[in-house]
Formats: sequence, structure tokens, C-alpha cells
Amino acid sequence: MSKSKKIKLPIERPGIKTENPEKYYTFAEEEIGRGKFSVVKKVTCKTTNKEYAAKIIKFDDLSIKFAIREYDLMVEKLPPLENKSLPQVHETYLVRKYLIIIMTLCDGKTLLDYVADKHSITEEDVAVVIKWMCTLLNKMHCNNIVHLDIRPTNIRLHSMNDIKLLDFNSARYLPNKKAGEVVDVIGDTEFCAPEMLSFDRVQPGSDMWSVAVIMFILLSGISPYYYEDEAQVSLAVEKCNFEGKMKGNFDKVTAEAQDFIKKCFKRGPEMRLTAAAALEHKWLSEDYANMRKNSKITQQDLIRETDTRLYSEEEEEYIEASLVFKTFDEEEHVSTEEEDSEDE
Repeated sequence: MSKSKKIKLPIERPGIKTENPEKYYTFAEEEIGRGKFSVVKKVTCKTTNKEYAAKIIKFDDLSIKFAIREYDLMVEKLPPLENKSLPQVHETYLVRKYLIIIMTLCDGKTLLDYVADKHSITEEDVAVVIKWMCTLLNKMHCNNIVHLDIRPTNIRLHSMNDIKLLDFNSARYLPNKKAGEVVDVIGDTEFCAPEMLSFDRVQPGSDMWSVAVIMFILLSGISPYYYEDEAQVSLAVEKCNFEGKMKGNFDKVTAEAQDFIKKCFKRGPEMRLTAAAALEHKWLSEDYANMRKNSKITQQDLIRETDTRLYSEEEEEYIEASLVFKTFDEEEHVSTEEEDSEDE
């Protein structure tokens, strides 16, 4: 019996391979993305030359439950949705310290980067993005799935017809979506709904709050709840204090767009527009298309500034990882940063 069979694996799931994925894939040097728990790289299959994305999730004894939960949701809950806006898992590898999910390659620009680079935009462009988000969320919510980390860096575009929602580390399956569930992970404070910051039960409406934050940024270039003081951010979210930032920044934004945002920024998640109701809102209707097309947005510079700030803030929490893969038949690799941590 081999040594690997004697070892109790930290994640026991049918179909997860315990080989080194570098036997089958060439990993690109550059990264597509990096977050609090994972690194994403482009990989090429050595036998087919097909390109994929490899989400390399670093885990330890404390964080392993998040890796397992994300894997289970992506493998069991997302595939039945059969939605081209969601990444599809190709295969998965488990090595020491890392769970590597090989999935659909989504290497387009992030949302704010894409929009800021457009020569000109109107409310119609914003509506395309918001309608896509609400359509996708409606399908997810109908299947009791909430994302809970909707922000610009988790949305990638190649075009307005090719948009993907990524990063399901914080996502949850809610057996009873009306009752909701208390969650133990929150994303970026300025995109989180009040109930997430106070660790109350989240519901599908928690995602709709984040949709409104993104819509606010796309229309004005500024974030409705951003302040340099993190405590002030939390207080503003808790009190739904956003209208002050509308003054002067929404003078040219249509009344229906403002109404849409206001109906999402409600204290209780059950009071907000649902994804289904949002799709029926006048601002997204065909009858309002001319109004949207005639409402020009000239805030690309502000959008770019907000994008730069969000990236810099995220970088402060990026994971440190050696990305050296060792199977369970091999001795564990100890990276430089881990040695430094032990010395401290």
C-alpha cells in the first residue's frame, strides 16, 4: 500500500485528484488575480493545448472549511444553473496546502477597468451590466444561492455580451432563503449590506445591496459608502447614509436610475428590490431605453480613480503563497514567509 493511501486527506471528495497538477498543465508565470485566500493563474493542458484558469486556494487547519465549501458549491450547486456567466469546473487537484480548481478561463478586464477605458458611456451601458447582474442573481436566488461578495473586481468582461461573475469563496447555499443564515465571512466593507457587518442573517437581498453600490459607482464614479475612516464606512452602511453623496454627483442621472438605487438601499434585506422585481423596474424597461441612451456619463476619470483605490486596498490583504505544489507522498514545502512567521 502506498504512503498516500495511509494518509488521511484533509478533503475527502470523489473525483478530486491527489497528483501534482503540473504533470498535466503548464502554469503561466503571471497571475490573473489574487485575493485573501487564493491565486488565479492561466494554465494550458499539456495534451490538448486548451487554456483554463487554475484557482489555487491555500488552506490550513482553520481555513480548510472555506475551501471545502467553495468546492462543494461550485461542483454541486452551480452546474445545474447551466449559465454561461458562471465559471465551470473542469477538474480539481489536492496537494499539501493547496486545493487547485481547474475551471473556465475568465481573463477579461475587471468591470471598472473595462468601463473606464470606454471612450463614452451612457446609462444604457450601465443598464446592460445591471440587467445582466439581476438576471444572473435571479437564477441563483431561485436556487437558494447567494454570492455575498459582489464587487467590481469579481466581475470580468471581454465585451458587454461576455461577462462573468467570479469568486465563490463567500457564497452560500441557503436551505431557507427567507429565513436566511448568519455567515462567518464578509467581503469589502463598502460593498457589504448592513446585516453582513452586524452578523445578522443574510438573504438574497444582501446581494442586491451590492448591486446598487456598483450601479452608484458606474453612474457617478464615486462609492456611496467610502470614507477614509473604516469606522465611518461601517456607520454609513449601518444607517444607509448615501443620499448626501448623490447631491451634485447625480444631477444628470435619470430619476428612475436614482429610484432603482434607493429601493435597493433599504436597511432590511426583505425590504429591498428582489432581483426579479429589479428586472421589472422602469429603469430597465424597453420603454425607458431612449432616456438611458440620452443620459451620458462623463465620470470615467473618477471611475478610474475608484478602481485604482479598490485595487490598492485589496492588495493589502492579498494572500502570501509559495505556490510550490507537493503531493501527500512528498515532504511538506515550507516557504520563506512561513519560516519567518514561525520565528516571530
